[in-house]
Formats: sequence, structure tokens, C-alpha cells
Amino acid sequence: MAKAMAKLIAPLSLDQIETLAIRAIREHRDSLAKAESAYAAWKTGEGVSDCASREEYTKLMLAARAQQMVVATLIDRLGYVPKVPRT
Repeated sequence: MAKAMAKLIAPLSLDQIETLAIRAIREHRDSLAKAESAYAAWKTGEGVSDCASREEYTKLMLAARAQQMVVATLIDRLGYVPKVPRT
């Protein structure tokens, strides 16, 4: 999967990759926040059911992990972690 992502970004300029990395970092932060919220709901019993809450948490963590791979690939190609301006 990392090789496929590397091929996709190979023709991009460093400025383009930096822009994508900043977006990916923001998306990753959002993904983690959603997963943490789902985890809290699961552990405090605020969900519809224990099973549904756990499934929601698992789904969100898988998405966060996938997003983390995207971030890692972009940063690896970029060669540094870009500053992410506050929004």
C-alpha cells in the first residue's frame, strides 16, 4: 500500500506534497478525536449497545490508522513534518 501511495505522489512538487501533508495531518487529528470520543462513549456505556459502541470505535480507529499511513507516506516523501497552522 505504501508503494502505491508513493507512486501517486511521485510526480507532485514538494509544495503540493506539503499541502497534502497538512491536510492529511488535520484529517488524522480529526479521525483520532472521533475515535477517542467513540471510545469514551463505549467505556461509559453512552452508546446504543456495548457491541455497537465497540464496532463504532473499531471502525473509527481503523480509519485513523489508515490516515496515519497516508500522513507517514507524505512526511517521508517531504522529508520533514510541516507546520500545521491553526484553523
